[in-house]
Amino acid sequence: MEELLDIEPVRMMLETHWDEEFYVSPLRDYTSVELFAGAGGLALGMHMAGFRHILLNEIDSMACQTLRKNHPEWNVLEGDIHQIDFTPLYGKVDFLSGGFPCQAFSYAGKKGGLNDTRGTLFFELARAVKEIQPKVFLGENVKGLLSHDNGKTLSIIKNAITELGYTLVEPRVLKAIMYQVPQKRERLILIAIRNDIAQKVKFKWPDPYKRVMTLRDAFFKGELFGQDVPVSDGQTYPAKKARVMAMVPEGGDWRDLPIEEQKEYMGGSFYLGGGKTGMARRLSMDEPSLTLTCAPAQKQTERCHPLETRPLTVREYARIQTFPDDWSFVGNLADQYKQIGNAVPVNLAYAIGRSLIRLFNDLDAQEPEESQYEEGNQIAHGMIPPDLFAIDMFDVKNDFPDGIVSNYFVEKRIVDKSKLDDSKNVLVSLVTNENMSFFSQQNARLYYTGKKFPSTVKLNKLYYFMPYIKGKGIRDLYIIKVARVGTKNEVTQKCGEDDFRLVFEIAFVTQLFEDYKPYKLKIWHSYTDTNLRAILSI
Repeated sequence: MEELLDIEPVRMMLETHWDEEFYVSPLRDYTSVELFAGAGGLALGMHMAGFRHILLNEIDSMACQTLRKNHPEWNVLEGDIHQIDFTPLYGKVDFLSGGFPCQAFSYAGKKGGLNDTRGTLFFELARAVKEIQPKVFLGENVKGLLSHDNGKTLSIIKNAITELGYTLVEPRVLKAIMYQVPQKRERLILIAIRNDIAQKVKFKWPDPYKRVMTLRDAFFKGELFGQDVPVSDGQTYPAKKARVMAMVPEGGDWRDLPIEEQKEYMGGSFYLGGGKTGMARRLSMDEPSLTLTCAPAQKQTERCHPLETRPLTVREYARIQTFPDDWSFVGNLADQYKQIGNAVPVNLAYAIGRSLIRLFNDLDAQEPEESQYEEGNQIAHGMIPPDLFAIDMFDVKNDFPDGIVSNYFVEKRIVDKSKLDDSKNVLVSLVTNENMSFFSQQNARLYYTGKKFPSTVKLNKLYYFMPYIKGKGIRDLYIIKVARVGTKNEVTQKCGEDDFRLVFEIAFVTQLFEDYKPYKLKIWHSYTDTNLRAILSI
């Protein structure tokens, strides 16, 4: 591959920052609304990236049931988007997204802006944006929108976005095969940032995965899935069609049939121009799938299994779209194929979602909102995450009298950093001045928090600890031997016996960096809950 650096997709895969981007996590809960949600491909990818959906709208009843079955906590609003009033969500949503169906647009207006989108579903998406005023919104559509009506349609949409008060990132067609999706699917992505913040941040499109996934990756245990594809229902061929398809080799189509069979199968189409390569098409196990349609056995867009003479099953369809195996689809076979075929590939949405999370993190880094979570303060644009509050130390002490965490560890320094488990969770915490000397000498044995400790930190998963030195950053890595509730009396006699706080018994492991590295504490300017892999990537 190194000899193919002049080919941009190859160069991008060789120079990718995928692994680094994969561990991007939100500084806080970013709220979102999903329109035209379908069976949840885009919504699931955004959820995996870290967005918290407060509303999903979809008109198809079976798709709504699919969403509710897989995420009962999601607020799925079933019905026609034309009938929905979004104004109650004004100022409460960070992000809005939706794959709007593309109908014919009018070009009667002089400016070709928002008014010329009336009667289309893009207008309804635009209305939702106008009524909600999210910081960022995303529109997703087919590649053909770029050239629809000689480019006039996209021009109307661009002008409409300008009228809404948003700055459009230059639209881009993303190839799903570049983002860990075993399918040759292309989607046009429109991302727009509200004008008042557009100059403060810059959106970076996701880097591609290091290689292209194939049907072998989709159907068998490997990088994409932890087991072979489960058995599931699927359509079957009638005997006449099965006889023809049995003659098509792996990766072949109607052109590989004997000439008389070609004429009989193709009928009048045999004498027309064009490749018609979707007809009598058998997929190849060692290539990505062709773009999935709403039915795997349509004559014009055949999707035959590579090795068996049958259409793809529901679970094979879902895996090609990178839905997890536990994502169920409601309805009959036709309903399920339709839901899967119309979806945005989950891994593509996940990659875009991580890039959007990074954008929001960059914005929050310039305009920190941690202090807004403090008691007595209000959030001007958004809602306080319901799970972020100060834990009750007295309750924790009663619930975990023997300690919250107890990690076995041999107390000796690790010189070989490759022996560190980079999957383990790390608590990064601000060190007070009175404890600075212990940490500067790398011989601290105890760390205690303030009276307030955030509930969002995954206490039962903590393993490593890194002290944050104000004005410097982070450098040293410790192991958390025990996490429990104690009092400051263990270090000083300056407090009462009921002055509870979290106490971590720690042991020095290694100096992770040659010198201190700047780092942003994400919660209350005092804590960050992350993992060692993310720390090592900074």
